[in-house]
Amino acid sequence: MNKRIFLWLFLIGFAAVIATKLYYNKKALQAETELSKTVRKYVPVEVTSPQMEVLGTTLEADGIFLPIKEMFVISETQGRVLEVYKNKGEWVQEGDLIAKVDDELLRIELEATQANLAKMRKDQERLSNLIEGEAVAKNKMEDIVLGLMAAEAKEKALKKQIANTSIKAPMTGTLGLRFIERGSVIGPGIQVAQVTNLEKLYLMVKVTERDVLGIKKGQIVEVKPDVYPNARISGKVTNIGLRADNTFSYDVEIEAPNPDKTPLRAGMHAKAVFSFGVNRKGLTVPRKAIAGSLQDSKVYVVLDSTAQLRTVALGGVHGDKVEVVSGLLETDKVVLTGQLNLSNGAKVEIIKAGQ
Repeated sequence: MNKRIFLWLFLIGFAAVIATKLYYNKKALQAETELSKTVRKYVPVEVTSPQMEVLGTTLEADGIFLPIKEMFVISETQGRVLEVYKNKGEWVQEGDLIAKVDDELLRIELEATQANLAKMRKDQERLSNLIEGEAVAKNKMEDIVLGLMAAEAKEKALKKQIANTSIKAPMTGTLGLRFIERGSVIGPGIQVAQVTNLEKLYLMVKVTERDVLGIKKGQIVEVKPDVYPNARISGKVTNIGLRADNTFSYDVEIEAPNPDKTPLRAGMHAKAVFSFGVNRKGLTVPRKAIAGSLQDSKVYVVLDSTAQLRTVALGGVHGDKVEVVSGLLETDKVVLTGQLNLSNGAKVEIIKAGQ
């Protein structure tokens, strides 16, 4: 009897211990869950300020190639397309026929106008003979002359309209786009095709107000395409922007040939290397402050304890630093460490290195 009571007491005590352990485990799990749901109020970051430094006698500026000449082919007539003579990707010379639009009604109207002109010229001839014989007053000729002038003007307009039904290439280049097919119906002002000439290219780059005054029109520039790391092309400055954009940068246009051995296309990236006679200064930040790649460069700037993601334009790389062409000021606080935990608009707390 005593053994049975002792056994029951043992089992009850053991069950109580297990229940207590489970209870406290559950409480601890709930506490961890609540802790994981808690969003940290501030993200600790280390910041730095851009520094103005002497960078040497050269300037590198990133840019994008643009066609030296590109033009849309615009329809000046209306009607149904009877035939298309050029396909996308074909080389066309200026004046080559691209498409033909139905001109039957215009030709019928032209024939009627020309027949009316022929009649009016005969009437003019007969009237001239009558005037010479003093059978008709001279003022009768005025109506004939005015009618002839109106008919001749109409004939010229119809011939021009008929010529417009032959859609021709306005420049030499490659037919990059074509928006019509045989049987299409078009009207005046409709884009028919696009012709692009890539025999030469423009490299468009941006430079700061500190550098733009050192760049001259006609200056020779070394161009380094990103797709051909070892290729070097000699370019020439053809235009310098007169007005800064919203980032206080100036556009510089560089003309460069398109090499046969290393062919380039519009939209490709390249670097322009400008050479100066004296050392130049530039704004730099540590390379590790850049969030993302150097091609799509962004940095986090702290403003009122908030991280703001800002796009910046970079110049050359100088050791462990990169030049910032636009997007930052010397007074900005740039996040140096902690970017992985940041998002645009996140609250931050500035800490010192080693904290």
